[in-house]
Amino acid sequence: MGIIGNRYTLNQPIKRMANGLWLRGMDLTFKRDVLLYTCQETDESAHQESLRWMRKASQMSDEHFMHILDAGSEDGTLFVILQALTGSPLSDRLSDLEITGHKALTYVYELAKGIRETRLNRLLECSVDAENLWIEDNGRLRIMNYWTEGKNGRRGVPGLALLLYQLCAKTDIPTSSISAYSFDLNRSFADFSNITRERAVDLACKAYEGTCTLADFQQELEVLLGINGERKTQLLTSALPVNDMKSSNGQKWKSAVNEYRELQARISTTTNRKMAKLSELFRESFQLRKWRLLSTAIFGVLVLLLWLSLRPHPDLVNGSKPQTIPTPASTEVSMNRNETSKPAASTPGMPAQTGAPTRMPIDADVQPTVDGEVQAKAGVVPDLVTHAREDAEKMAIASGLRYQFILESNVAVKGVVFKQDLTPGTAVKNGDRITFWVSKGK
Repeated sequence: MGIIGNRYTLNQPIKRMANGLWLRGMDLTFKRDVLLYTCQETDESAHQESLRWMRKASQMSDEHFMHILDAGSEDGTLFVILQALTGSPLSDRLSDLEITGHKALTYVYELAKGIRETRLNRLLECSVDAENLWIEDNGRLRIMNYWTEGKNGRRGVPGLALLLYQLCAKTDIPTSSISAYSFDLNRSFADFSNITRERAVDLACKAYEGTCTLADFQQELEVLLGINGERKTQLLTSALPVNDMKSSNGQKWKSAVNEYRELQARISTTTNRKMAKLSELFRESFQLRKWRLLSTAIFGVLVLLLWLSLRPHPDLVNGSKPQTIPTPASTEVSMNRNETSKPAASTPGMPAQTGAPTRMPIDADVQPTVDGEVQAKAGVVPDLVTHAREDAEKMAIASGLRYQFILESNVAVKGVVFKQDLTPGTAVKNGDRITFWVSKGK
């Protein structure tokens, strides 16, 4: 008789598994029967990691798992002490169990709750096949090792689907043939109606192939087992006549319940189909509405571009003409006069000497003598506007100014000054320059 942890005796081996050994033992401190799990980890880092998960699992208390009392390590051996339960490992009793399809689905539904608990507590996802389950004398299943990660296909929803096959086929050897899998389940679900049986087999095949989530699996099992309609079933029970309840073997009662479950399954199937159709219609409507909005936006942009292209220029509104930017066509003319020139050079009959059109006028550097016809005051800017060009020239010279003039189209009479750059009446120095503009007519 060995002792582990200085307080637990090892009495009887129960089952050897790939990753450890299960035994019955005794807690010497409290004088009670216990179940023990022991394993060896030669690598120190793996040893410490396994011990950490064992202690973390011992903090969880749930009816779907065997309750951990203690966990530790001694001389390189890891051990977990669990509460003793009646019964034995499920894998030892598969051949002699008589389990209906409804009972098998109930088992996997309850174990699905256990998987959800391990995920909520952030534990490793353990195996849920027959190899890692304990069945009590009252028929309850409990997960044995939930501190070691299960292998692919034996944990999560695929593991529950494998358990369904093990319960129905009475073997712990899985099959890779989906046709053989569905055949054994279809035979074991004989207690269901045809509609419910087909639906249950279809769900199990999806789970076995790993194409079903845990939430969808649980929800569909609730529909198949009538869990959501449990209260309705109770109301139906209370509404049945007393004589029917007391009839032989309760045949009428069973028939009513089966009919109710079948009706519920049909309603659920019809509802799911309608919801799927509504979802598809909504999706199509959304796509159509999206394309309509897109086409409307494109059409609006095209209309805006067309309107902008056809919109008249602001300068053309109300018949107004665009203003012409001055070009070299606006002729600028200058005259140079010499103070020593003859008086005949300033006579009105002499034509203005113009060269090629240019933007820069030529200065009138020479100031001829002033005739007495034009009055001007030396040192003061004269008012040349409205005077003829010749008179303006004389007035500028009389004021002691050099001058230049520019010929430009204007509404003023041709040959008349319509603008000057210096302000009339202001004082100027002798030899300063004045510029004035002479109208060429319209």
